[in-house]
Amino acid sequence: MGVGMAIMIHHSPPCLQDIFHRGLVPCTPRKLQKGEFLWRSDDSHPYCYLIGSGLIKLCVQTADGRERTLLFYTRGAFFGIQYWSGAKKTYTSAIAMLPTSLYAAEPEKVYEFILATPQLARALTGYLVHHIYAEAREIVDFSSSNTDEKLAALLVILAEEYLQGRRGEALIPLKNDELANLVGACRNSVYNVLSSFQKRNLVRKQRGHVAIIDVDRLREFQRALKAGDCVD
Repeated sequence: MGVGMAIMIHHSPPCLQDIFHRGLVPCTPRKLQKGEFLWRSDDSHPYCYLIGSGLIKLCVQTADGRERTLLFYTRGAFFGIQYWSGAKKTYTSAIAMLPTSLYAAEPEKVYEFILATPQLARALTGYLVHHIYAEAREIVDFSSSNTDEKLAALLVILAEEYLQGRRGEALIPLKNDELANLVGACRNSVYNVLSSFQKRNLVRKQRGHVAIIDVDRLREFQRALKAGDCVD
């Protein structure tokens, strides 16, 4: 079971996404199946990545052998940049928690393009500053969050991937034990929290799935939880 987590939603600058989507920098499209590793601890790390869709979990193994979830990367995330300073080995593992499509590029190629495109250099600098601030903020926030807050935040993120039409509904193809692993809680805690969400008519529990009835209402509820304004 995972212990501790921080959920990140990284939206990179539009021009940064464009260089991958339009192939302005040599890159390789990749597709990962659910549960497939993008990299493992102690792997060499020759690429940086931009996610087109899906969800990547970044985690480490603790001294007592447990898995600790650090971050989640979602659509629009640009990551792997921490290893630009040479062929270093990672101390983390990155796993696809949903079917995920992404672009892989050699950092040197991205760097060459940035040097030749000054406006992108400014955008990337702004992104890196935001990345460092947001990462530190989210780790602090989620280290003190309870299961209700963590699960609500996770479901809001997943809803963006599985939103159906204009009615604000989403069907999340994850079981309770998978959700528990993602938020670092026990299965019974997740079951109880989902039951409370269902009583509020935010979600509907289904076998092997969670149906989000109204994404906007769930998002408002998650903000109220975070602000401490939600009363049972």
